[in-house]
Amino acid sequence: MLAWAAVTTAVKCPVKMNLTGHIDPDQVMTFVYQPFEVPAGVASISALYSYSQKGQGNALDIGIFDQRGYEMMDAHNGTSGSRGWSGGFRDNFTISTTWATPGYNAGPIVPGTWNIVFGPYSSTTEGIDWQLNIEMRFGSSDEWFSPAYTTVSLDPVPYFAEEQRWLRGDFHLHTVYSDGQYLPEEQIANAIDRKLDFMFFSEHNTDSGIEIYGVYQPENLLIGRAIEVTTRHGHWNALGLDRGQIIEWRYHPGDEAGYPAAAEQVHRAGGLVSINHPFTACDRCDWTLDWDNHDAIEVWNGPWDATDQLAVEKWQEFLVEGRRYTAIGGSDAHRNPDVTALPTTVVLSRGWNQAAIIDGARKGFAYMVKEPDMTMALTIDGGGITYHMGQTVKADSVAGKNAKLSLVGFAGNVASWVSDKGYVSNTTVDGDGTLEVAVQGMKFVRAEVRDASGNALGLTNPIYFS
Repeated sequence: MLAWAAVTTAVKCPVKMNLTGHIDPDQVMTFVYQPFEVPAGVASISALYSYSQKGQGNALDIGIFDQRGYEMMDAHNGTSGSRGWSGGFRDNFTISTTWATPGYNAGPIVPGTWNIVFGPYSSTTEGIDWQLNIEMRFGSSDEWFSPAYTTVSLDPVPYFAEEQRWLRGDFHLHTVYSDGQYLPEEQIANAIDRKLDFMFFSEHNTDSGIEIYGVYQPENLLIGRAIEVTTRHGHWNALGLDRGQIIEWRYHPGDEAGYPAAAEQVHRAGGLVSINHPFTACDRCDWTLDWDNHDAIEVWNGPWDATDQLAVEKWQEFLVEGRRYTAIGGSDAHRNPDVTALPTTVVLSRGWNQAAIIDGARKGFAYMVKEPDMTMALTIDGGGITYHMGQTVKADSVAGKNAKLSLVGFAGNVASWVSDKGYVSNTTVDGDGTLEVAVQGMKFVRAEVRDASGNALGLTNPIYFS
Protein backbone atom coordinates (compact mmCIF):
# COMPACT_ATOMS: atom_id res chain seq x y z
CA MET A 1 0.00 0.00 0.00
CA LEU A 2 2.75 2.48 0.88
CA ALA A 3 4.63 1.78 -2.34
CA TRP A 4 1.47 2.19 -4.39
CA ALA A 5 0.66 5.46 -2.63
CA ALA A 6 4.12 6.81 -3.43
CA VAL A 7 3.75 5.91 -7.08
CA THR A 8 0.33 7.48 -7.44
CA THR A 9 1.55 10.68 -5.81
CA ALA A 10 4.50 10.88 -8.14
CA VAL A 11 2.40 10.59 -11.28
CA LYS A 12 -0.55 12.70 -10.16
CA CYS A 13 -1.74 14.57 -13.23
CA PRO A 14 -1.96 18.37 -13.39
CA VAL A 15 -5.35 20.01 -12.88
CA LYS A 16 -6.36 22.09 -15.89
CA MET A 17 -9.20 24.60 -16.05
CA ASN A 18 -10.52 26.45 -19.09
CA LEU A 19 -12.72 29.34 -17.95
CA THR A 20 -14.55 32.03 -19.91
CA GLY A 21 -16.55 35.09 -19.00
CA HIS A 22 -17.88 38.46 -20.07
CA ILE A 23 -17.32 41.93 -18.62
CA ASP A 24 -19.90 44.60 -19.40
CA PRO A 25 -18.80 48.13 -20.35
CA ASP A 26 -20.28 49.50 -17.11
CA GLN A 27 -17.79 47.36 -15.16
CA VAL A 28 -14.83 49.41 -16.41
CA MET A 29 -12.91 50.99 -13.50
CA THR A 30 -14.02 48.13 -11.19
CA PHE A 31 -12.41 44.81 -10.35
CA VAL A 32 -13.89 41.44 -11.28
CA TYR A 33 -12.96 38.26 -9.39
CA GLN A 34 -12.91 34.72 -10.78
CA PRO A 35 -12.61 32.10 -8.00
CA PHE A 36 -11.01 28.70 -8.43
CA GLU A 37 -10.23 25.91 -6.01
CA VAL A 38 -6.68 24.89 -5.21
CA PRO A 39 -6.38 21.32 -3.84
CA ALA A 40 -3.78 20.11 -1.38
CA GLY A 41 -0.37 19.23 -2.73
CA VAL A 42 -0.18 21.86 -5.48
CA ALA A 43 3.38 23.08 -6.08
CA SER A 44 2.74 25.56 -8.91
CA ILE A 45 -0.10 27.56 -10.47
CA SER A 46 0.13 28.88 -14.02
CA ALA A 47 -2.40 31.19 -15.65
CA LEU A 48 -2.79 32.33 -19.26
CA TYR A 49 -5.48 34.79 -20.34
CA SER A 50 -6.70 36.49 -23.49
CA TYR A 51 -9.63 38.71 -24.36
CA SER A 52 -11.58 40.17 -27.24
CA GLN A 53 -10.48 43.28 -29.15
CA LYS A 54 -7.25 43.67 -27.22
CA GLY A 55 -5.63 46.94 -28.23
CA GLN A 56 -8.71 47.88 -30.22
CA GLY A 57 -10.69 49.50 -27.43
CA ASN A 58 -10.49 46.79 -24.79
CA ALA A 59 -7.85 46.66 -22.04
CA LEU A 60 -7.92 44.14 -19.19
CA ASP A 61 -5.43 43.96 -16.31
CA ILE A 62 -4.76 40.82 -14.25
CA GLY A 63 -3.54 39.76 -10.83
CA ILE A 64 -4.19 37.05 -8.26
CA PHE A 65 -5.24 36.66 -4.62
CA ASP A 66 -4.61 33.51 -2.59
CA GLN A 67 -6.73 31.69 -0.01
CA ARG A 68 -6.54 34.63 2.40
CA GLY A 69 -9.09 36.43 0.25
CA TYR A 70 -9.36 39.74 -1.59
CA GLU A 71 -11.08 41.93 0.98
CA MET A 72 -9.98 45.56 0.97
CA MET A 73 -7.33 46.50 3.52
CA ASP A 74 -8.20 49.29 5.93
CA ALA A 75 -5.92 51.78 7.64
CA HIS A 76 -5.09 49.44 10.53
CA ASN A 77 -5.18 45.98 8.97
CA GLY A 78 -2.52 45.51 6.33
CA THR A 79 -3.31 41.83 5.76
CA SER A 80 -3.72 41.04 2.09
CA GLY A 81 -4.14 37.90 0.02
CA SER A 82 -2.41 39.55 -2.92
CA ARG A 83 0.12 37.26 -4.61
CA GLY A 84 0.93 39.52 -7.52
CA TRP A 85 -0.18 41.95 -10.16
CA SER A 86 1.06 42.56 -13.69
CA GLY A 87 -1.66 44.86 -14.97
CA GLY A 88 -1.80 44.56 -18.75
CA PHE A 89 1.94 43.99 -19.12
CA ARG A 90 1.82 40.16 -19.26
CA ASP A 91 -0.67 37.61 -20.57
CA ASN A 92 0.60 34.77 -18.36
CA PHE A 93 2.29 34.07 -15.06
CA THR A 94 3.40 31.23 -12.80
CA ILE A 95 3.57 31.04 -9.01
CA SER A 96 5.39 28.15 -7.39
CA THR A 97 6.80 27.30 -4.00
CA THR A 98 10.31 28.26 -5.15
CA TRP A 99 9.90 30.76 -8.00
CA ALA A 100 7.41 33.13 -9.59
CA THR A 101 7.07 35.27 -12.69
CA PRO A 102 8.30 38.83 -12.00
CA GLY A 103 5.44 40.77 -10.46
CA TYR A 104 4.20 37.73 -8.54
CA ASN A 105 5.11 36.26 -5.14
CA ALA A 106 6.61 32.81 -4.81
CA GLY A 107 6.05 30.80 -1.65
CA PRO A 108 3.64 28.33 -0.07
CA ILE A 109 0.58 27.38 -2.09
CA VAL A 110 -2.10 26.78 0.52
CA PRO A 111 -5.25 24.90 -0.52
CA GLY A 112 -8.51 26.84 -0.62
CA THR A 113 -10.32 29.31 -2.80
CA TRP A 114 -8.00 31.54 -4.82
CA ASN A 115 -9.15 34.38 -7.08
CA ILE A 116 -7.94 35.79 -10.36
CA VAL A 117 -8.62 39.52 -10.35
CA PHE A 118 -9.45 41.22 -13.63
CA GLY A 119 -9.22 44.99 -13.92
CA PRO A 120 -11.13 46.24 -16.98
CA TYR A 121 -9.26 49.39 -17.98
CA SER A 122 -11.30 50.33 -21.04
CA SER A 123 -14.04 48.67 -23.08
CA THR A 124 -15.84 48.83 -26.38
CA THR A 125 -19.64 49.02 -26.38
CA GLU A 126 -19.73 45.23 -26.80
CA GLY A 127 -17.81 44.64 -23.59
CA ILE A 128 -14.93 42.22 -23.00
CA ASP A 129 -15.03 38.46 -23.56
CA TRP A 130 -12.20 36.77 -21.71
CA GLN A 131 -10.64 33.31 -21.66
CA LEU A 132 -8.56 31.99 -18.76
CA ASN A 133 -6.50 28.80 -18.71
CA ILE A 134 -5.24 27.64 -15.32
CA GLU A 135 -2.89 24.72 -14.77
CA MET A 136 -1.95 23.44 -11.31
CA ARG A 137 0.91 20.97 -10.92
CA PHE A 138 1.51 18.78 -7.91
CA GLY A 139 4.80 18.01 -6.23
CA SER A 140 6.83 18.27 -3.10
CA SER A 141 10.12 19.95 -2.50
CA ASP A 142 12.63 20.41 0.26
CA GLU A 143 13.38 23.87 -1.16
CA TRP A 144 11.27 26.95 -0.50
CA PHE A 145 11.48 30.52 -1.68
CA SER A 146 13.39 32.72 0.73
CA PRO A 147 13.26 36.51 0.23
CA ALA A 148 16.51 38.42 -0.29
CA TYR A 149 15.74 41.88 1.05
CA THR A 150 18.09 44.80 0.62
CA THR A 151 19.90 46.36 3.53
CA VAL A 152 18.22 49.70 4.11
CA SER A 153 20.96 51.06 6.35
CA LEU A 154 24.47 51.30 4.94
CA ASP A 155 26.33 53.00 7.76
CA PRO A 156 26.47 52.87 11.56
CA VAL A 157 25.57 56.55 11.97
CA PRO A 158 22.61 56.69 14.41
CA TYR A 159 19.35 58.08 13.07
CA PHE A 160 19.50 61.05 15.41
CA ALA A 161 23.16 61.81 14.80
CA GLU A 162 24.17 65.44 14.55
CA GLU A 163 26.04 64.75 11.32
CA GLN A 164 23.92 65.32 8.22
CA ARG A 165 24.80 64.76 4.59
CA TRP A 166 23.31 65.47 1.20
CA LEU A 167 22.47 62.17 -0.51
CA ARG A 168 21.65 61.91 -4.21
CA GLY A 169 19.02 59.53 -5.47
CA ASP A 170 16.00 58.58 -7.53
CA PHE A 171 12.61 57.97 -5.89
CA HIS A 172 10.85 56.43 -8.92
CA LEU A 173 12.27 53.52 -10.93
CA HIS A 174 10.94 50.40 -12.67
CA THR A 175 12.23 47.02 -13.81
CA VAL A 176 10.83 43.82 -15.32
CA TYR A 177 9.18 43.27 -11.93
CA SER A 178 6.33 45.42 -13.20
CA ASP A 179 6.08 47.08 -16.62
CA GLY A 180 9.73 47.98 -17.15
CA GLN A 181 12.25 46.39 -19.47
CA TYR A 182 15.36 47.05 -17.40
CA LEU A 183 16.64 44.13 -15.34
CA PRO A 184 17.26 45.02 -11.68
CA GLU A 185 21.02 44.69 -12.16
CA GLU A 186 20.84 47.05 -15.17
CA GLN A 187 19.06 49.74 -13.17
CA ILE A 188 21.53 49.32 -10.33
CA ALA A 189 24.42 49.68 -12.78
CA ASN A 190 22.75 52.83 -14.13
CA ALA A 191 22.49 54.24 -10.60
CA ILE A 192 26.14 53.51 -9.89
CA ASP A 193 27.15 55.12 -13.18
CA ARG A 194 25.19 58.22 -12.14
CA LYS A 195 27.00 58.18 -8.77
CA LEU A 196 23.80 57.88 -6.72
CA ASP A 197 23.69 57.24 -2.99
CA PHE A 198 20.17 55.77 -2.99
CA MET A 199 17.42 54.51 -5.28
CA PHE A 200 13.84 53.36 -4.78
CA PHE A 201 12.39 50.74 -7.11
CA SER A 202 8.64 51.42 -7.17
CA GLU A 203 6.89 48.64 -9.06
CA HIS A 204 3.17 48.83 -9.79
CA ASN A 205 1.03 47.26 -7.02
CA THR A 206 3.57 44.56 -6.19
CA ASP A 207 6.39 43.93 -3.73
CA SER A 208 7.76 40.93 -5.64
CA GLY A 209 10.89 42.84 -6.64
CA ILE A 210 11.46 44.00 -3.07
CA GLU A 211 11.77 40.31 -2.16
CA ILE A 212 14.75 39.75 -4.48
CA TYR A 213 16.64 43.05 -4.96
CA GLY A 214 18.99 42.15 -2.12
CA VAL A 215 20.63 39.63 -4.45
CA TYR A 216 21.99 42.52 -6.51
CA GLN A 217 22.71 45.17 -3.87
CA PRO A 218 26.22 46.64 -4.08
CA GLU A 219 28.12 47.96 -1.08
CA ASN A 220 27.72 51.68 -1.77
CA LEU A 221 24.14 52.05 -2.97
CA LEU A 222 21.08 52.04 -0.72
CA ILE A 223 18.03 50.41 -2.33
CA GLY A 224 14.87 51.51 -0.55
CA ARG A 225 11.51 49.75 -0.40
CA ALA A 226 8.61 51.31 -2.34
CA ILE A 227 5.51 50.53 -4.39
CA GLU A 228 3.90 52.70 -7.06
CA VAL A 229 0.29 52.42 -5.98
CA THR A 230 -1.51 52.31 -9.32
CA THR A 231 -5.17 53.21 -8.99
CA ARG A 232 -7.78 53.99 -11.62
CA HIS A 233 -7.59 57.63 -10.53
CA GLY A 234 -3.88 58.34 -10.48
CA HIS A 235 -0.58 56.90 -9.26
CA TRP A 236 1.25 57.54 -6.02
CA ASN A 237 4.46 56.34 -4.45
CA ALA A 238 4.47 54.57 -1.11
CA LEU A 239 8.09 55.16 -0.05
CA GLY A 240 9.97 53.65 2.88
CA LEU A 241 7.85 50.52 3.40
CA ASP A 242 8.27 47.60 5.77
CA ARG A 243 9.24 44.16 4.52
CA GLY A 244 6.29 42.32 3.02
CA GLN A 245 4.05 45.41 3.05
CA ILE A 246 1.42 45.69 0.32
CA ILE A 247 -0.62 48.89 -0.13
CA GLU A 248 -4.27 48.90 -1.21
CA TRP A 249 -5.05 50.23 -4.70
CA ARG A 250 -8.68 49.27 -5.42
CA TYR A 251 -10.70 52.39 -4.61
CA HIS A 252 -12.38 55.42 -6.10
CA PRO A 253 -12.69 59.09 -5.10
CA GLY A 254 -14.78 59.46 -1.97
CA ASP A 255 -14.49 55.85 -0.80
CA GLU A 256 -14.52 55.86 3.00
CA ALA A 257 -11.82 53.19 3.23
CA GLY A 258 -10.05 54.30 0.09
CA TYR A 259 -7.03 56.48 -0.55
CA PRO A 260 -6.97 58.01 2.98
CA ALA A 261 -6.81 54.53 4.54
CA ALA A 262 -4.13 53.40 2.08
CA ALA A 263 -2.05 56.50 2.84
CA GLU A 264 -2.41 55.75 6.53
CA GLN A 265 -1.02 52.25 5.92
CA VAL A 266 2.15 53.94 4.66
CA HIS A 267 2.30 56.49 7.46
CA ARG A 268 1.92 53.77 10.11
CA ALA A 269 5.10 52.21 8.72
CA GLY A 270 6.91 55.55 8.94
CA GLY A 271 6.79 55.96 5.16
CA LEU A 272 6.21 58.83 2.77
CA VAL A 273 3.20 59.34 0.47
CA SER A 274 4.03 61.15 -2.78
CA ILE A 275 1.64 61.86 -5.66
CA ASN A 276 3.27 60.82 -8.94
CA HIS A 277 3.10 62.79 -12.22
CA PRO A 278 -0.27 64.37 -11.28
CA PHE A 279 -0.90 65.97 -14.69
CA THR A 280 0.62 63.38 -17.00
CA ALA A 281 -0.99 62.94 -20.40
CA CYS A 282 -2.06 59.37 -19.64
CA ASP A 283 -5.63 58.20 -19.18
CA ARG A 284 -6.13 57.26 -15.51
CA CYS A 285 -2.49 58.07 -14.65
CA ASP A 286 -3.25 61.71 -13.84
CA TRP A 287 -4.40 62.59 -10.34
CA THR A 288 -8.16 62.74 -9.60
CA LEU A 289 -8.12 61.54 -5.97
CA ASP A 290 -8.02 63.99 -3.05
CA TRP A 291 -5.11 66.32 -2.29
CA ASP A 292 -5.25 65.94 1.49
CA ASN A 293 -3.39 62.78 2.49
CA HIS A 294 0.05 63.04 0.92
CA ASP A 295 3.38 64.38 2.13
CA ALA A 296 5.00 65.16 -1.21
CA ILE A 297 4.31 65.80 -4.88
CA GLU A 298 6.46 64.52 -7.72
CA VAL A 299 6.69 67.81 -9.58
CA TRP A 300 9.40 66.59 -11.97
CA ASN A 301 8.95 63.25 -13.72
CA GLY A 302 11.62 62.26 -16.25
CA PRO A 303 12.69 64.78 -18.93
CA TRP A 304 11.04 68.14 -18.25
CA ASP A 305 7.78 68.82 -20.11
CA ALA A 306 4.59 70.87 -19.85
CA THR A 307 2.97 68.44 -17.38
CA ASP A 308 5.82 69.03 -14.94
CA GLN A 309 5.21 72.76 -15.20
CA LEU A 310 1.56 72.18 -14.26
CA ALA A 311 2.71 70.16 -11.25
CA VAL A 312 5.03 72.97 -10.11
CA GLU A 313 2.20 75.49 -10.47
CA LYS A 314 -0.13 73.28 -8.37
CA TRP A 315 2.56 72.88 -5.72
CA GLN A 316 3.07 76.66 -5.68
CA GLU A 317 -0.67 77.10 -5.07
CA PHE A 318 -0.44 74.83 -2.05
CA LEU A 319 2.58 76.72 -0.69
CA VAL A 320 0.73 80.01 -0.99
CA GLU A 321 -2.18 78.45 0.91
CA GLY A 322 0.23 77.42 3.66
CA ARG A 323 0.24 73.69 2.84
CA ARG A 324 3.85 72.62 3.12
CA TYR A 325 4.08 69.65 0.79
CA THR A 326 7.58 68.60 -0.24
CA ALA A 327 8.47 68.68 -3.93
CA ILE A 328 10.48 65.71 -5.16
CA GLY A 329 11.44 64.26 -8.53
CA GLY A 330 11.75 60.83 -10.09
CA SER A 331 13.01 59.55 -13.41
CA ASP A 332 10.22 56.95 -13.80
CA ALA A 333 12.77 55.11 -15.96
CA HIS A 334 11.32 51.94 -17.50
CA ARG A 335 13.48 51.06 -20.49
CA ASN A 336 16.32 52.26 -22.68
CA PRO A 337 16.77 55.18 -23.46
CA ASP A 338 15.08 56.32 -20.20
CA VAL A 339 17.76 57.89 -18.00
CA THR A 340 18.01 56.91 -14.35
CA ALA A 341 18.19 59.93 -12.02
CA LEU A 342 16.82 62.39 -14.57
CA PRO A 343 16.00 64.26 -12.43
CA THR A 344 18.11 63.57 -9.35
CA THR A 345 16.55 64.35 -5.97
CA VAL A 346 19.09 65.40 -3.33
CA VAL A 347 18.06 64.95 0.30
CA LEU A 348 19.70 66.20 3.50
CA SER A 349 19.74 63.08 5.66
CA ARG A 350 20.84 62.14 9.17
CA GLY A 351 22.47 58.97 8.00
CA TRP A 352 22.73 56.68 5.00
CA ASN A 353 19.56 54.74 5.70
CA GLN A 354 15.99 54.53 4.48
CA ALA A 355 14.38 56.02 7.59
CA ALA A 356 16.65 59.06 7.58
CA ILE A 357 16.21 59.70 3.85
CA ILE A 358 12.43 59.47 4.17
CA ASP A 359 12.49 61.79 7.18
CA GLY A 360 14.59 64.35 5.32
CA ALA A 361 12.27 64.26 2.32
CA ARG A 362 9.18 64.59 4.52
CA LYS A 363 10.64 67.71 6.13
CA GLY A 364 11.40 69.30 2.77
CA PHE A 365 15.18 69.05 3.11
CA ALA A 366 15.47 68.37 -0.61
CA TYR A 367 16.10 69.80 -4.05
CA MET A 368 16.01 68.47 -7.63
CA VAL A 369 18.56 68.84 -10.42
CA LYS A 370 18.73 67.62 -14.00
CA GLU A 371 22.13 66.00 -13.54
CA PRO A 372 23.62 64.42 -10.40
CA ASP A 373 26.75 66.63 -10.51
CA MET A 374 24.72 69.85 -10.20
CA THR A 375 24.46 71.40 -6.74
CA MET A 376 22.07 73.88 -5.12
CA ALA A 377 22.25 75.26 -1.59
CA LEU A 378 19.49 77.60 -0.36
CA THR A 379 20.27 79.14 3.04
CA ILE A 380 19.66 82.16 5.25
CA ASP A 381 21.26 83.33 8.49
CA GLY A 382 18.84 83.84 11.37
CA GLY A 383 20.19 84.86 14.74
CA GLY A 384 23.55 83.28 14.09
CA ILE A 385 22.03 79.99 12.87
CA THR A 386 22.17 78.94 9.22
CA TYR A 387 18.78 77.68 8.02
CA HIS A 388 18.28 75.69 4.84
CA MET A 389 15.39 74.59 2.64
CA GLY A 390 12.54 72.91 4.50
CA GLN A 391 13.17 74.79 7.71
CA THR A 392 11.12 77.56 9.32
CA VAL A 393 12.74 80.80 10.49
CA LYS A 394 11.25 83.50 12.67
CA ALA A 395 10.64 86.46 10.41
CA ASP A 396 12.03 89.01 12.85
CA SER A 397 15.33 87.11 13.06
CA VAL A 398 15.95 87.62 9.33
CA ALA A 399 14.75 91.20 9.03
CA GLY A 400 16.95 93.04 6.59
CA LYS A 401 18.82 89.87 5.63
CA ASN A 402 19.14 88.06 2.31
CA ALA A 403 18.56 84.45 1.34
CA LYS A 404 21.53 82.93 -0.45
CA LEU A 405 21.55 80.48 -3.33
CA SER A 406 24.84 78.74 -4.07
CA LEU A 407 25.02 77.04 -7.46
CA VAL A 408 27.39 74.62 -9.15
CA GLY A 409 26.91 73.57 -12.77
CA PHE A 410 24.31 76.13 -13.93
CA ALA A 411 26.39 78.70 -15.84
CA GLY A 412 24.58 80.51 -18.63
CA ASN A 413 21.08 79.74 -17.35
CA VAL A 414 18.51 81.83 -15.48
CA ALA A 415 17.99 81.61 -11.72
CA SER A 416 14.65 82.79 -10.31
CA TRP A 417 13.55 83.56 -6.79
CA VAL A 418 9.94 82.56 -6.00
CA SER A 419 7.88 83.52 -2.97
CA ASP A 420 4.23 83.62 -1.96
CA LYS A 421 4.08 86.77 -4.11
CA GLY A 422 5.21 84.82 -7.19
CA TYR A 423 8.43 85.24 -9.18
CA VAL A 424 10.45 87.93 -7.41
CA SER A 425 13.56 88.30 -9.57
CA ASN A 426 15.54 86.63 -12.35
CA THR A 427 19.34 86.53 -12.70
CA THR A 428 21.56 85.04 -15.38
CA VAL A 429 24.06 82.68 -13.74
CA ASP A 430 27.59 83.69 -14.77
CA GLY A 431 29.29 80.67 -13.23
CA ASP A 432 29.56 78.73 -9.99
CA GLY A 433 28.86 81.07 -7.11
CA THR A 434 26.21 82.59 -4.85
CA LEU A 435 23.16 84.76 -5.54
CA GLU A 436 21.17 86.70 -2.95
CA VAL A 437 17.67 88.13 -2.52
CA ALA A 438 16.00 90.18 0.24
CA VAL A 439 13.24 88.22 1.99
CA GLN A 440 11.44 91.05 3.78
CA GLY A 441 7.67 90.45 3.85
CA MET A 442 7.83 86.94 2.38
CA LYS A 443 6.07 83.87 3.79
CA PHE A 444 8.53 81.59 2.03
CA VAL A 445 11.25 81.71 -0.59
CA ARG A 446 12.45 79.04 -3.00
CA ALA A 447 14.62 79.00 -6.11
CA GLU A 448 14.51 77.67 -9.67
CA VAL A 449 17.07 77.53 -12.45
CA ARG A 450 15.85 77.15 -16.04
CA ASP A 451 17.36 77.11 -19.50
CA ALA A 452 16.48 79.53 -22.33
CA SER A 453 13.46 77.38 -23.28
CA GLY A 454 12.03 77.46 -19.76
CA ASN A 455 12.94 73.86 -18.95
CA ALA A 456 13.85 73.33 -15.32
CA LEU A 457 17.44 72.50 -14.49
CA GLY A 458 17.09 72.83 -10.74
CA LEU A 459 14.32 73.36 -8.17
CA THR A 460 14.59 73.82 -4.41
CA ASN A 461 12.07 73.39 -1.66
CA PRO A 462 11.33 76.60 0.28
CA ILE A 463 12.65 78.18 3.41
CA TYR A 464 9.60 79.27 5.41
CA PHE A 465 9.18 82.43 7.55
CA SER A 466 6.86 82.36 10.54
